[in-house]
Amino acid sequence: MTALAFAPNGVQKSSLSNVIEEWFTNDSIKRGGLRNPATNVIEHDDKFIIELAVPGCSKDTFDITVQRNQLQINTRSSGQETIEQEGYSLREFSRSSFSKTFNLSSAILVDDITAKCEHGVLEVHLPKKDEAKTKSPKSITIM
Repeated sequence: MTALAFAPNGVQKSSLSNVIEEWFTNDSIKRGGLRNPATNVIEHDDKFIIELAVPGCSKDTFDITVQRNQLQINTRSSGQETIEQEGYSLREFSRSSFSKTFNLSSAILVDDITAKCEHGVLEVHLPKKDEAKTKSPKSITIM
């Protein structure tokens, strides 16, 4: 913990502010984002897409499986790079493994699920069965 911190304008911060700032800038908190990556679930007429924010991960890092109507996304931890500089050791990258599970409805074509990883985003495409696809509203004639 820093004993004294200054704001960009040079005004000294209170000690409580130092504790709060250190909590939110702690490296373990930053790395925690990959332990539980941000996730988007998008529904289209013919499929669902699950997006996970996984910066720095390659497609070889992931294991994606479906078992008992559950989609499981796992990743293995990768090594960390360390730089020795003037007696200090700076850890620039540190990844830990994560696992996310999604319950699938019977409306998903499990055999047709695909995934791709580009630009730090893992996308899993879950196509819907024909009966689950969104159809145009049917107009009812009043008699």
